[in-house]
Amino acid sequence: MKKLLSSLPKSIWVISITGFLINMATIMVFSQMPIFMKTELGASEHTIGAIDGFVEFISHAMRIIAGSVSDIIQNRKVVLGVGYGLSAIVKPLFALTSSVGFVIVIRSLDRITNGLQASPRDALIGDLVPKTKRGSSYGLSKSLKTAGSVTGAAIVVWIMTISGNNFRLLFLCAFIPAIIALVLFIFGIKEPKAVPLKELTKPTKRRPFSWRSIFELKKDYWQVIGMLGIYELAHFGESYLTFRVREVGVDITYISIVMVLFNMGQFLSAFPIGALSDRFRRENILLLGFSFMLLANMFMIFGTSPLFVYLGVFLWGAQMGTTQSVFVSIVSEKAPKHVRGTAFGIFYIVMGIDILIASKCAGVLWDHFGSIGAFRYSAVVTCISIFVLLFWKHSQTKKTVSTSISC
Repeated sequence: MKKLLSSLPKSIWVISITGFLINMATIMVFSQMPIFMKTELGASEHTIGAIDGFVEFISHAMRIIAGSVSDIIQNRKVVLGVGYGLSAIVKPLFALTSSVGFVIVIRSLDRITNGLQASPRDALIGDLVPKTKRGSSYGLSKSLKTAGSVTGAAIVVWIMTISGNNFRLLFLCAFIPAIIALVLFIFGIKEPKAVPLKELTKPTKRRPFSWRSIFELKKDYWQVIGMLGIYELAHFGESYLTFRVREVGVDITYISIVMVLFNMGQFLSAFPIGALSDRFRRENILLLGFSFMLLANMFMIFGTSPLFVYLGVFLWGAQMGTTQSVFVSIVSEKAPKHVRGTAFGIFYIVMGIDILIASKCAGVLWDHFGSIGAFRYSAVVTCISIFVLLFWKHSQTKKTVSTSISC
């Protein structure tokens, strides 16, 4: 494992450390935002869940624009730099919020900055490393981002404890890691002038982007997008995890432990499982991630004590670390380099639409049937996703076998 880590390019480490700092800043705001909105602004669980879905949709919609722009100008660093800069500027504004409407505006701005980062970043990683190291590179990026979230959540507990639950002071402090991330990115990353993919045996010229390039995304890519579209309908906003933990009696001061466990699940799963997906068939690793989601829902549905619900939170994080590392690796493989940013944008917009729908469904079910209804819905969708994945895995196996026979 140590040898594998040391073999990854310096630029992958800089991207990953930048993600660590950005996520630290983000979690310092969003781990407490649901409770802040409920206790100080008087918003209901349904309203907060709907806002979560809405702003995440904005973030994912922005990703297709950012990805396409990075393809058009053939410079992913510029788009990423704008995203990181705006993210740093927006963070202190949360301390000024005085109404739910203001929160929606500021959160939307923050999610726009997040959308500017995701597709160009993932496309840049795909540009920098060969196929044999994509799973581990995406896994490292995901692991360090979630390590930043864990660190940020721990800082939240400390600041909230010493400040007597001063939400606004916490939001102001989030500016510090965000501005450090911006400086590190500007001076630590150089945009590659050529594609250093070792799997290419012949030199290739850089191809200009055009919208017709989207038609070069083959059937295999769209099958993966279709499977993602089904699975992500099970994934609603993480605010509902916080509310479920509150139901079993956890004090507000320690509510950030939810985000610690959630992100710890991602951190511990993303890199090792991403590396495994470089060695074994990615669809098998994806099935493991779907299984984590099903188990997480079981603990949420049947858990009656903080211990079992916390375990469900951890597994919810583990499924994200697993599935997202594998999904982005597959997308990177299926998309040509000159349209890779757009391919990731499509990937994220589908995910955003699903989260919006899932968060709305979870809110309605929560209002009528309580938390159990929302998590039962997620479990049912996960089961459907597992059957679809098994069918796709079988078709991929048949395709491989028939290709081998014909050769």
